[in-house]
Amino acid sequence: MKYQWLVVSTGFALFSMFFGSGNLVFPIAVGRESEGHYLFAALGIIVTGVIVPFLGVLGMMLYKGDIYHFFSCFGKRGTLVFSFLALGLMGPFGVLARCLTVAHGALLLVLPNASLPLSSMVMCLVIFFLAANKNKIVTTLGSVLTPFLLLSIAVIAFYGLNQGSFPETTALSGLGALTNGFFQGYQMMDLLAAFFFSQFIIKYLTNKLLASQLPVDNGTDHLLNHFYKASLIGAGILSAVYLALVLLGWMYSPLLAETPPQEMLGEIALASLGKVAAPCVALAVLFACLTTAIVLTSLFADFLRAEVSDKLGNRQALACTLGIGFVVSTFDFAAIAKFLGPVLEAVYPALIVLTIVNIAGKLLGVKSSSHWPFTLTLAAKLCFV
Repeated sequence: MKYQWLVVSTGFALFSMFFGSGNLVFPIAVGRESEGHYLFAALGIIVTGVIVPFLGVLGMMLYKGDIYHFFSCFGKRGTLVFSFLALGLMGPFGVLARCLTVAHGALLLVLPNASLPLSSMVMCLVIFFLAANKNKIVTTLGSVLTPFLLLSIAVIAFYGLNQGSFPETTALSGLGALTNGFFQGYQMMDLLAAFFFSQFIIKYLTNKLLASQLPVDNGTDHLLNHFYKASLIGAGILSAVYLALVLLGWMYSPLLAETPPQEMLGEIALASLGKVAAPCVALAVLFACLTTAIVLTSLFADFLRAEVSDKLGNRQALACTLGIGFVVSTFDFAAIAKFLGPVLEAVYPALIVLTIVNIAGKLLGVKSSSHWPFTLTLAAKLCFV
């Protein structure tokens, strides 16, 4: 029973780590723009929002969580710069701040007069408290927060799908919907997250297997075996949720035509659930933001302590991270997305190629530290922008 629960809780943790603020917003936006080709749109976002991030975790597990080994083609200094930029974009300068703005949008359904600075401050305090106990992050995510998150989303999806109707399919091709879903998946930044989130999963599984007196050093076979099974759960839940959100986006597209991205889920819930909508949406969004924000805050704080100043304690590094995130959160969701979009569109394909090359090299036993797969893909993308 303990073995099965380890797999399940790890699968839940993988889901909750990858399912943050943008993951509630972009699938609905993709569905709204799918013009009826919602299955193609969902497939596109599942590729970049599920398959690619889980390949990233697999790659890091094959490299035993060593970010410097995985990105050896950049050199030590290059990897340090990349880590800072990636963690900064995922953390206080990007996704973490986006989590705070989206959480505020959900809170407005319950407290219409809530101010963004005040709600962001409260969220930061909650995140600080939970992230300070970093050894319990995976357990908290997998065993406590994820079930509440899934329940909230399930309620909204159930009533939304039952109450909604399908508009007419328009002339947009299925390929156009697939492409839009694929590129919108970049905005969720889950591949970048995978490179760093994997450290929590590796440490968690290693500690649990050691406590169970199961071997963990046999070529990482036992770790990978548990990861494969947990991935089926995490990836399966993510895919199902994305499909439901894309479908909701299309079914309610006439209602969402002028709705800001961060408020679309609330509009759908209000139309299908009525008075019950406000707490359901608030819970779903708050838990989605909270689960990802905890990990992102902890990762950036750890980087500050390890690479910037070893004089910083854990609490000081967390406070610094959340302080920056708080300031950036005063910009709205659209402004943050507009800043992140061009950067991700340029770099993401190169990271995908590098990940595939690294995984293939490990599985085939071929040592490769060449930067050319990354460089050529990045150059090709920039030339065609």
